[in-house]
Amino acid sequence: MNILFRLKRPVDRLLETALVLLFFVLFACVIIQVFTRYVLNDPAIFTEEASRFAIIWLSLLGTAYACGRLEHMAYTMFPEKLKGARLLAHMRSVAAMVLLFGLTVMLYGGGMLVMRAFDFEQLSATLALPMGYIYLCIPISGLLIVYYESLILLAPAQFKTADEVEVALEHIAEEEKKLAAEGIVLDADDTSKGRKA
Repeated sequence: MNILFRLKRPVDRLLETALVLLFFVLFACVIIQVFTRYVLNDPAIFTEEASRFAIIWLSLLGTAYACGRLEHMAYTMFPEKLKGARLLAHMRSVAAMVLLFGLTVMLYGGGMLVMRAFDFEQLSATLALPMGYIYLCIPISGLLIVYYESLILLAPAQFKTADEVEVALEHIAEEEKKLAAEGIVLDADDTSKGRKA
């Protein structure tokens, strides 16, 4: 069980890196399309399909990442009123339902779709990429969702929804510690300028 929790941080980092790269691919496709359409008057035809595939991967991997941070779409009015064992039981029941969906629909169903696309040698229209690679994001996201939801089932107390104010305050406290370690004291009147203690 400990190994599953030790893997969470590297999996999170890998997923974050993949999401950032996919976002930059999407951004680059838009820039290339605008440049070729309005400057060169000869629009690049590959950018529409490449951006569509990037947004599909971005959406599905982003969904898995949100599941791991308990930031996925959820009904929050009921759990906000729960505390202690009841809240943990609620978290486990939601995690079990999401895990079941990830396991059956995304991992199994998506895997079958990928195999079928490779069997029929289905290619994308413009880039002529095998569609199995495009559909591969479904079982990968399903596997990640199953992993994250399994962690929540095993130890729901280690997970909590991100409170943006709390995260910001923690960040400020960390920065103040760094400045204090460097001997920089912030003036109460002007926090934009620091002075050495």
